[in-house]
Amino acid sequence: MLQKVYSEILNFFPIYIKEKFSNVSREVWDKAKEIRIRNNKPIMIYCFDEIVEVEHFATVEDILRLVENFSENSLYKVQNEINNGFLTIRGGHRIGLSGTSIIENGEIKNIKYISSLNIRIAREIKGCSDEALDCILDNQNESKILKNTIIISPPGCGKTTLLRDLIRYLSNGDKNIRPQTIGLVDERSEIAAMYMGQAQNDIGIRTDVMDACKKSIGMKLMIRSMGPDFIATDEIGTREDVDAILDAISSGINLLVTCHGNSIKDIPKELFEKNIFENVVILSKEIKPGNIEKIYKLKGEEYVSIY
Repeated sequence: MLQKVYSEILNFFPIYIKEKFSNVSREVWDKAKEIRIRNNKPIMIYCFDEIVEVEHFATVEDILRLVENFSENSLYKVQNEINNGFLTIRGGHRIGLSGTSIIENGEIKNIKYISSLNIRIAREIKGCSDEALDCILDNQNESKILKNTIIISPPGCGKTTLLRDLIRYLSNGDKNIRPQTIGLVDERSEIAAMYMGQAQNDIGIRTDVMDACKKSIGMKLMIRSMGPDFIATDEIGTREDVDAILDAISSGINLLVTCHGNSIKDIPKELFEKNIFENVVILSKEIKPGNIEKIYKLKGEEYVSIY
């Protein structure tokens, strides 16, 4: 993990800050999930069980230099991402930005005076979905299949990591599960981590990716152009997302999605009332990422806890 962090993240930092990072132990990097950089505050590494301060107080100049470096000195190419409040870099790492926003016609046109960065370290953990799969797979014609599934968790609890592994497993298939064609709509470029048309993460051999595209638009494009067995996407929630999901269901497409929340009640209301999802996986807020708290299966018109 340390080598990955250095090659994909820390090499963008000025040398005088990288020298400070050299004092951070390998154990910290192995469990690091975020690097927080705030103007006139110490840089902090957020782990799953602690926060480690780095002996450097960031300046505005540090922050602006980092944004330029992360954009590979082409800010105009990533302006749309900046307007959405984040950048995604090679490896699927996402850099959140906050500062003074410029609003036009109710939409953010730019963020200036950037004062904070949050570098979310992407982690690919193969096999992390094994426990969930054992519970949610169904037997049919001597081959296991997966039906419409939603993963619910608060931010930072591993739902994207779990989703990625489910996509990989479903796309590849094996003797226990029939392989499926997956249409992945990766709005924030975190799941596949596409770089120059190549996925940096293992998402399986039968997965097609619509990268950096609004979910509601990407789902419709995937259905029209790629004819997937499954549509997979992260963090649904808007009215447009719900409409696109209902369109997918009416087209006979299965779903594998996530949303923010703490319980089954956080499924978007219309999707919950129509019993769209046959499997609901809820991740806990405990320190360990990806820890399953509950799994529900739809039995008739009711959800029954099976885990």
